[in-house]
Order: sequence, then C-alpha cells, then structure tokens
Amino acid sequence: MTDTKTDSHHAAGTVWAVFGHRFALDGAGGRILADLGPKGAAGIALAVGDRVSLQGTRKPSEIKVTRLTLADGSTRTIDWPERETHDHPPADPALAIRAAEAAGYTVAGAPARKPKHFELRGAKDGVSHEIHVALDGRIRKTKVLAAA
Repeated sequence: MTDTKTDSHHAAGTVWAVFGHRFALDGAGGRILADLGPKGAAGIALAVGDRVSLQGTRKPSEIKVTRLTLADGSTRTIDWPERETHDHPPADPALAIRAAEAAGYTVAGAPARKPKHFELRGAKDGVSHEIHVALDGRIRKTKVLAAA
C-alpha cells in the first residue's frame, strides 16, 4: 500500500551498498537509502555496481520501493502490507484528568490518547510528571520529567 501522506519518489543510479533488504543508491540526486522490505527483496539479487531505477514512497530516512527496474530491463513490483489502523474503543479523556487531579496533580494540557491509556503531563509538589492513566481511570505509571 502506498501512503498518500508522503511524496512519491523516482530515482536511478548505481547500487553502492547492499545490506539485507535495503540498498544504497548513488544517483543524480545524491545517495539515498532504498528499502525493498524482506518479502519484496526475495528473489532479487542486487550487487554493488548494478544500475537500477526505482519508484517509491519517500519517508524521512529512506524510499520504500514500490517498483524496481533492474539493469536487464526487468521490472519488479513490490507490494507493501496494509498499515494497521487503530480503531480504539471510545474513552473519556476527562476521566484521565479527574484521576490525575484526584491523585494531587495539577494537569497541564490535553491528554494524548494511546491504544490502552492516556498520557498527560502534570505537576505535584513542584515536580513535573508524565502520567499514564488507563482507560478505566486507574493511574498505571508516573515518570518524573527532567527540569528544563
């Protein structure tokens, strides 16, 4: 699946390093890291010095290759698995705030929803904390935050 929130990218050049299912390409745009994924790399034998062209999805550190053309002109399509969507059950952030306040914290900002809990910041006795509150309102964990 192609992530439409990132840029499509085309590149061509010479493979200058291969490591597992990733390879580094030296082309007109400079050196880039390309990822075929473990399943996508199956049956593709790349070697340093090979000339290739690719199309893929631009990520911050690499290109997730969706189409690879080898020096012999053969083209391989790489299918990436669907991204898992998190369909979280409904939860009330106000419950997390009430739990933190009941434990003596002064809450700062809005709680951030995680799959099984909320994370929020709060202060108690002049010390800042990160507070993890389960969806049922139980405080699971607190962590002292370093002073800024």
